Amino acid sequence: MLNALASLTKAAIGAAVETPVAVVADVITLGGSLTDKAEPYTATAVKKVVENILDATKPE
Repeated sequence: MLNALASLTKAAIGAAVETPVAVVADVITLGGSLTDKAEPYTATAVKKVVENILDATKPE
């Protein structure tokens, strides 16, 4: 129960804070191409959010 709540909290913070910051970083760095990043920052942030949601819904 506590693990699910922690994962949901991480997902909410990721969706509300990390994802918008990642979008701005992608705009500034042209999708990460100026920093030689293989994957855009937004994709990485959204993957983390989805991962946390999947962790929260996983049966214990």
